[in-house]
Amino acid sequence: MYIRQETLFSFEEILKFQKETRLELIFSKLDLSKLSKKLGKSSYARGPKGYCVMNLIYALIAMQVERIPTMKDLVQKLNENPVLRYNCGFDILGSVPSESTFSRFMSGLSLSDELSSLFRKIVLQVFSQFARQAIQ
Repeated sequence: MYIRQETLFSFEEILKFQKETRLELIFSKLDLSKLSKKLGKSSYARGPKGYCVMNLIYALIAMQVERIPTMKDLVQKLNENPVLRYNCGFDILGSVPSESTFSRFMSGLSLSDELSSLFRKIVLQVFSQFARQAIQ
């Protein structure tokens, strides 16, 4: 019989003691509020609420940072890795979006001009930081 001992701390408290991950560092530097507002459903929209737009964006960024090749693999990693799920903003005990949810979200994302303007803004920030470091 397998008996697991109860922990003194919650999952979130344990993560606070851990060193910040690459994903957490990247997420803390990105301002995705404009993109989230553009892509999010209005509060008057009908139908199921679905997943938070920010969480879907974070998952797609995590896919690139962690070099996850396909949507299928991303969904599998999110299901298997509670730390990744938590860092992307999904409930650690809840469900994660399906491949089709990510696919529909990507279709909507590709129709938006906000993504290219966000990319330009990030590139300009990086160049200005490198320029400041080169001068020093």
